[in-house]
Amino acid sequence: MAVKRLTARFTESVSTELSREDFSDALVRGLQLRVTAQGAKSWAFRYTRPSDGRRRRLTLGTFPAMTLDEARKRAREESVAVERGGDPAAKVAEQKMARTFAEVADEWIKRHAKPNKSERSVRDDLSMLQRHILPAIGPLKAERITKRDVIELLDSVAAKDDARANKEGSQRRLTHRPNRVFALVRSIFRWALGRDIIKEDPTAGISAPIKKEKPRERELSPDEICTFWQALQRTPIKRPIQRSEDELPMTRATAIALALALVTAQRIGEVTGIALSELDLNDTNPMWTIPGTRAKNGEPHRVPLSPLATKLIREAMEIAGNSAWLFPSPRSNAPIEAHAPTRALDRARTAIGLDDFRVHDLRRTAATRMAEMGTNPHTISVILNHVSARRGTITGKVYNRYSYDREKREALEAWGARLERIFQGEDRHNVIEIDHANEREI
Repeated sequence: MAVKRLTARFTESVSTELSREDFSDALVRGLQLRVTAQGAKSWAFRYTRPSDGRRRRLTLGTFPAMTLDEARKRAREESVAVERGGDPAAKVAEQKMARTFAEVADEWIKRHAKPNKSERSVRDDLSMLQRHILPAIGPLKAERITKRDVIELLDSVAAKDDARANKEGSQRRLTHRPNRVFALVRSIFRWALGRDIIKEDPTAGISAPIKKEKPRERELSPDEICTFWQALQRTPIKRPIQRSEDELPMTRATAIALALALVTAQRIGEVTGIALSELDLNDTNPMWTIPGTRAKNGEPHRVPLSPLATKLIREAMEIAGNSAWLFPSPRSNAPIEAHAPTRALDRARTAIGLDDFRVHDLRRTAATRMAEMGTNPHTISVILNHVSARRGTITGKVYNRYSYDREKREALEAWGARLERIFQGEDRHNVIEIDHANEREI
C-alpha cells in the first residue's frame, strides 16, 4: 500500500491497472484513497479498535462528492472518536441495522395494539398509519426521526381535506384527525423508548396540533328524525343499474344499518359487523350481545332489542339470505365495511335534506332524546357502553358486575316507542316519559 501526501491534483488524475489500489495519506493518519480499474474513487478511514486491537475500515464517501479537504476533516474527527474508545465502523453498521419507523410500528401493532386494544381501535390505528403516517416517516430510521419530522407530519395532516368532502369542490378539514395521528405516533415512540429500540422520543415537548377540540353538538330534532326516517324508506333492496329520482342512493340494507344505529344508540361499526350468532331474537327478551373483540372498550356489551329494533333486524336477515352476517359484503365472505354507511350517507345527504349531519350524530341523538325523556344518565352511559360507566371507579371495575339489562331494556323500548310515534307524526315535540315505578335506584 503506497503512502503519499495526497493532493487534489493527484486525487483527480490518479488511475490504476489493478482491480483496485489503495493510497494512504501521509498527512492524516488512517485516511486512504481507494481507486478501482473502472475509475471509481472512494475515501476510507483505517484504524485499530481500542477494545481488542482489531484493524477496522470505515468508508467515508466517494470522490468527487467528498473532496480531499472534506475527507481529511472527517478522518480527523473519527480519529478523535477512536482515541476516546469509540468504534466508528460498528456504529455505522448498527445504524444500517436499525429498524425503520414502519418496522417499529408493525411490531407495536403485534406486541401492544392487538393484545390490548379492540379490533375496531386496531383498524383505526392501521388506517391512520397507512393513510397519513407511513407515507411520511415510514421509511426513516426510527432513531433518526427528529422533532421537526414529526411536526411536518402533523402539519401535513392538518392541511388535508377530509376524504368525505363532496366532489362539488367543498372543503372539509380533518377536525380531530391531526390530534389522533399525534397520539398514535407518540404512543409508538414511547413504546419503542421503553423497549430500548430508540434512545430519545422525538414527540417529547410537542403539543397536540389542535389545542382545544370543540365537541360536536349536532343531534336531530323530532322533525329531522322524521325526515331522516322517511328518506330511508326510499331505498331499493339492491343497487339499481339506473336509480330513479325518488330513490335514495343507498341500498335498503345500508339504510337499515343506519336506522339500527339510531334505534339502538350503538356505534355504526358495531352495527355493520353484526354476526347472526350475536343475536337472540326470542319472543320475551330479544338481545344483541357485542363481543369484547368488537366493542371499543374491549368489554362484551349486551344491547336489549326493542320491538322496532327486532323488526329492522328481521328485515335485514331476509335481505342477507343465508349469510352468517346481518349486513354481508357483496364482494367477500365478511360484513360490509364499517365506513360503508358513512360513504352512503355522504352520497345521500342532499337527497335526505338535512344539513351538517353525520352518522355519529344518530348515536348522540338517541342519547339526547332519551335524556329528554327522563332516562337516568347512568343508564344512558351503560347503553352507550362508555368506559366511564363501566370502569370509572374501582367499584365499577372490580365489584359491580350487574348488567343493567332491565334498565337498558326499559329505556330502549321507550325510545323505540317514541320513535314510532315520531315517524307517524304523533310525537314531534311532546316527550314520552319512562315509567320509573319499578326502576331500580342507581
